[in-house]
Amino acid sequence: MMARGTDVTDMKRKYRTATEGQLGDKAYLTLRKECDLRYGENPNQSAAMYRIAGNPLGEFTNIRLLRSAKGGLSATNFMDVARAMDVLKFFDVPAVAVMKHLIPSGFARENDGNSLTNLYEAARDADARSAFGSMVVFNRPVDKTTAHAIVSTYVEGVAAPDFEVGVPNILESKKDLRLIQFNFLDDLPRFSGDDPVGEFEPKFLPTGRVLIQQKYMSSIKGPDDLVTDPLVRKKGDEYVVQRDPTQGELQDMLTAWYVNIGVRSNGIVIVRDGVTLAVGSGQQERVGAVEQAIIKAYQKAMDREGIEYNSVDGAHSRDELSMNPLEGAVVSSDAFFPFRDSIDTLAEHGVTGVIQPGGSVRDYEVIQAVNEHNMAMAYTLERCFGHF
Repeated sequence: MMARGTDVTDMKRKYRTATEGQLGDKAYLTLRKECDLRYGENPNQSAAMYRIAGNPLGEFTNIRLLRSAKGGLSATNFMDVARAMDVLKFFDVPAVAVMKHLIPSGFARENDGNSLTNLYEAARDADARSAFGSMVVFNRPVDKTTAHAIVSTYVEGVAAPDFEVGVPNILESKKDLRLIQFNFLDDLPRFSGDDPVGEFEPKFLPTGRVLIQQKYMSSIKGPDDLVTDPLVRKKGDEYVVQRDPTQGELQDMLTAWYVNIGVRSNGIVIVRDGVTLAVGSGQQERVGAVEQAIIKAYQKAMDREGIEYNSVDGAHSRDELSMNPLEGAVVSSDAFFPFRDSIDTLAEHGVTGVIQPGGSVRDYEVIQAVNEHNMAMAYTLERCFGHF
């Protein structure tokens, strides 16, 4: 096979190489109560929000409740906003995340001049059933037209950097809708080399221990940071991805990758034209996460077209769609594909591009599958697992 690519054969060694420790022998956390919450993740759990003393992010982001309802925010409401900010911070163009249970059920970024209202409706309708009772988070001030679209259905709350004059009055027409404001989203650390300004994550374990790790920051700042011609060597042969991604595929790859950072592993995100078609999250097997995301993409497309999904014969139901929703889409995987089966499955349903970390011992088989299906594939050379 002709070699034209960037050699990524050694990527798999990253998974066997320890990362040099940068954390001290002792850690002291001083917490200051910020507010009591309505309840924790469930009504029988009390909860309060604390700020970590000495960590500037609390003051920096200044997440605050502008309008309370139903007794205030629950722990899940607050976490939804924080998780959405972790995704939205990667986007310099207008974008919106519709959050459900700490995962984007729908996401849309500006593409060819979409209005904020268009973006909200696209993110909402990407998974309209899950959007019921969601938290909607924007990276731009909410305008009146978008506010009217929001109150046309039921959402738990809206969070944004600001609200245009008159918007709070429109949103407050919904009795239980909460309004949340935050600051300086664009200045949050997001890429490798950024000043972390206290960005670390303590994970409290049920063993009297606390795991502390660095906040995830990506090395992928734009298309030039992707390896779009990955080459791997196997037993003297060279395998390289033959087709370059189109500009549209590149933008969708980046969108899918950044959204995947906010998804629980195993995570699969399908995107076309800047909008998520499906988010597969929390599966125990890679190909199962792919299959789940594909099924969801068809189900959500049928919802949009008013077609009843036949759970016994889903394939027959799909025949009623006006178009294949997956045709021309790209898929992000938060970790490498251990086998080529996921690629074959995606190609069967019309997916044309893939973005993934790379590093499987069977990368050569995955590249073979991509070339057989005339797909594009980019390597990030970084993994974005998220578990808890």
